[in-house]
Order: sequence, then structure tokens, then C-alpha cells
Amino acid sequence: MEWIEQLLDNERVFPVAAGEPFPADFIDTVRKIFRRLFRVYAHIYHSHFNQVCELGEEAHLNTLFKHFIFFSHYFKLIIPQEIAPLQELVDKFLSQFNMRHKDAKG
Repeated sequence: MEWIEQLLDNERVFPVAAGEPFPADFIDTVRKIFRRLFRVYAHIYHSHFNQVCELGEEAHLNTLFKHFIFFSHYFKLIIPQEIAPLQELVDKFLSQFNMRHKDAKG
């Protein structure tokens, strides 16, 4: 997580000034960030979901993960093979995403 924080704080990677260009490898960097964050979610779901449920926080985790999946799917930030550990859950969320976009388009 420190690696991600350092990247987010690096103005050469994530420019803050208006009109400042993004680096040529920006999309690759964002994909690496999302791949690592997905692995954190996978670890939480596989190793700590019972504790999350005991705390009554599963709805929060699911909401965070759902938004993460919607965003990464929309911008194609994670390749399908990397999603395999949580494929069933991802498919459930993406079916909701696809239904919403279908309804919004008419």
C-alpha cells in the first residue's frame, strides 16, 4: 500500500496542475495499482471475510469492491485472468453494472 501511496503523491505520475501532461506510462501505472488493489480485496474476501461479517461490515466491503469493479471494468484496468480468484462475485456485480447501463441507454 505504501507503493501506491507514493505513486499517488508523486506529481510526475499524477499531475495536479491544470494542463500538465500525464506521463506516457500513466495507464500502465494505473493498471498496476488496480491489479495490486484487487489482490488486497481477494485476500480480504478469502482470508478475512468471516471477521468482516462478525463486525457487521460486509455491506461496506461489498459496496467498496463493487465500485472498484465497476470502475476497473469501465476503464478496462484489470484483465479477466487476474479476476479469477473472485470471478463468481465479480460476475454478479458486473451483471448489475450491465443492467444499469442497459437501462440508462434506453
